[in-house]
Amino acid sequence: MAFPDINGRMQSLGSKSFSGRARIVIIFGSWCPNCHDATAYMIELDKRYRNRGLNIVGLAFELTGNVERDAKQVRTYIERQGVTYPVLIAGTSDKTKASAKLPLIDKLRSYPTTMFFDAKGTLRAVHTGFTGPATGVTYLGQRAKFEAIIESLLAE
Repeated sequence: MAFPDINGRMQSLGSKSFSGRARIVIIFGSWCPNCHDATAYMIELDKRYRNRGLNIVGLAFELTGNVERDAKQVRTYIERQGVTYPVLIAGTSDKTKASAKLPLIDKLRSYPTTMFFDAKGTLRAVHTGFTGPATGVTYLGQRAKFEAIIESLLAE
C-alpha cells in the first residue's frame, strides 16, 4: 500500500522507514471528533514507545478527495495537534472506498480504526472506534488494552 504524504511524495507502508519494527497504523480523519482524542493518545504512545521500536503511521481519509485541499487540511491538523509521527493521505472518508484501500481488514467500520502490526508486518489486532478521556474508566481500560498489545509486540 502506498499513499502520498502531506507534501505529495508517495510513501509505501512496506518501505524500510515503516517496516521491520512493531507498528500502529491509525486510520483517521481530521474532521472526526473521536480521532482528535485518538491522535492525542497516539502522540503520547509515540513519545513513550518510539525509542523501544514502536512505529506509528497515520492514514488520513478526508472529506473532499481534492488532494491539495486535503493535504492542507491534514497539515493544519498535524500542526494543531502536535503530531509527532508520519501521516499519509489515504483517500476520502467514504467507508466503502476507504475499505477498498485497506485489504488487510474486511471493511472499515468506524473512524478512527487502530491496526497493530508485529515486526514482520503481520496484522495482530484491530480496534474500531475510540473512547476518549471523558468516558473515564472505559478510556482507562482501552488504554490498558492498547498498551498490553504494544508491550507484547515489542517483547517479541
